[in-house]
Amino acid sequence: MKSSQEFELSQVLSTVYRRKDIVIAIFLVILALTSYLAVSLPDIYRSSTMILITPQKLPANYVASTVTSNIDQRMLAMTQQILSRTSLESVIREMKLFPNDGSGSSIDQQVEKLRKKIAIEANRNDTFKLSFESESPQTAMAVAARLALLFIDENVRSREQQAAGTTAFMNVEVERLRKELEEQESVVNLYKGRHRGDLPEQLEANFRTLEQMRRELDSGMLRLTSLEERKATMEKLAIDAQQLALVAGLDDKSGTARAILSQAGIDARTKELELLRARYSDKHPDVIRLKQEIELTLADAKARAQEAAKAPVSKKNALANAKTDPLASEIATLQERNKRLQSEIAGYQDRVNSTPMRAIELNKITRNYDITLRKFQDLLSKEFDAQLSENMEKDQKGGQFQVVDPASLPQTPVAPNRSRILLLGLVLGLAAAFGAAFLIDNLDASIRGSEDLDGMTDLPLLAMLPVVPSRGNILELRQARTMLLLYSAVALALGIVLIRLFGPMLPLR
Repeated sequence: MKSSQEFELSQVLSTVYRRKDIVIAIFLVILALTSYLAVSLPDIYRSSTMILITPQKLPANYVASTVTSNIDQRMLAMTQQILSRTSLESVIREMKLFPNDGSGSSIDQQVEKLRKKIAIEANRNDTFKLSFESESPQTAMAVAARLALLFIDENVRSREQQAAGTTAFMNVEVERLRKELEEQESVVNLYKGRHRGDLPEQLEANFRTLEQMRRELDSGMLRLTSLEERKATMEKLAIDAQQLALVAGLDDKSGTARAILSQAGIDARTKELELLRARYSDKHPDVIRLKQEIELTLADAKARAQEAAKAPVSKKNALANAKTDPLASEIATLQERNKRLQSEIAGYQDRVNSTPMRAIELNKITRNYDITLRKFQDLLSKEFDAQLSENMEKDQKGGQFQVVDPASLPQTPVAPNRSRILLLGLVLGLAAAFGAAFLIDNLDASIRGSEDLDGMTDLPLLAMLPVVPSRGNILELRQARTMLLLYSAVALALGIVLIRLFGPMLPLR
C-alpha cells in the first residue's frame, strides 16, 4: 500500500478517471436505492393531544387526600400501565389496527410495534403531550384520542383504587384494635369486678363511710354506756322502791314507790340529756330522742299516778319491773349494732389498706389498655379521613386529568423526509464511489507512471512507450464492464429486497 504517497489534484482526478466505471456504478446503485427508499416509504402522520393535570378541587385542610404520590411517580406508573401488553392489546382489538398487515406477526409483535409509535412527553407546567404515529391520519387521531381517554380512566381508577386500599387497610387495623381493646377491657372489668370496693377511685368514698361508721360507733358506745348506767340506777331505785313499799305497807295505794321509779327514770334521762348537750347540739337525733322520752315519761307518770290507787300490789310490782325490760332490750340491740359496726369498720379498713396495692396492680393492667385506646381513637379518626378521601375520589373531586388540546386530524406527514433521504443518498453515493476507487487503486500494484518507477529504483528513466491496446485487452475490458454491470444489478436487486423488508423500520425523519 502506498501510504507515503502525496496525492495532488491531478492524481485524484487521474485515479477517478482510471476507475470511472466503478465510481459511476457504485454512485448510481446507491443513488437508485436511496431514491427507491424515499419513494417507497409510506407517509407517517402524527396526531397529538395535550392533557392537563388539574389539582384537587376540595381544600386540602378540609379533606386530605390519601393519594400521596407526586406527579412524576403517577405519570411513570400510569405510563407503564397504559403501555402494558393488556392495555395495548385491547386498543389493537378495539381499533382494529393490524387487520391484514401481511406479515403474519403475532400479537406480541403487534403490541411492540404499537408501543414504538406512542410518544409521551411531560412538560413542567403540569401538562404532558401524548402523540401517536400512523400511516393513516384518521387512525392517528383516533388512537391518540383513545390513549388520552385511557390515561384519564387509568388515573381515576388508580386514585380510587389507592384510596379504597387505604380505607380497607384502615378498616382492618381499626377492627383489629377494636378486638384487642375489647379483650383488654374485659380483663380490666374482670379485675374491677373481683376487687369491687377497694379500687383507687373508691378510696375517698371508703374514707367517708369509715368515718361515718366510726362516728356511729362512738355514738352507739356512748348511748350504750348511758343506758347501762341508767339501767343500774333503775335497778337500784327499784330495790329501794320495793323496800320503801314494804315499809309503807303492802297495799301502797298512794303510788309512792311508783312515783319514785318514775322520778328516777326522769332524773336519769335528764342527766343523760345534759351529757349529750355538752357534746352535741339540740338538733342531734339522740338529744331529740331523749327529750321525747322525758316528755313521754312525764306524761306516763301522770297517767299511772291516776291508776295507782286502783291497781293491786302485784300489778304495781309488775309495772316497776316492766320499766327495766325496755332498757335491757335497747342495750342488747345497741350491743348487737355496735358489734356489726365494728365488723364493718374492720372490713372498710381492710379496703383502705389494700387500695395502694390495688392501684399498682390496676395501673399495670390499664397501662396497655390506655395505650391501645389512644391508638384506637387516633386510628378511628384516620379511618374517617380515609373514607372521606375515598368518597372524594369517587366523586372525582381529587386531582384529575383533563384534555385541553384534543387530538386533531393531521394534514401533513411528519415522515419520511424524502429530500433528506435523497441528499443522504447523494452524499453516500459519492463517498462510497470515491472511497472504492481509491481503495482499489491503492491495492493495485501495477506501475502507472514515472513517479511509481522512481520510488522503486534509482536508475534514470530513459524513455516512455504508450500503451498499444490489443484485441485481448479490449475483450478483457468488455468482460470486466459486463461483470460490473452484473454485480451492480445484483446489488440493486438485493438492496431493493432489503428496503422492502426493513425500510419501514429505519428511523428516517
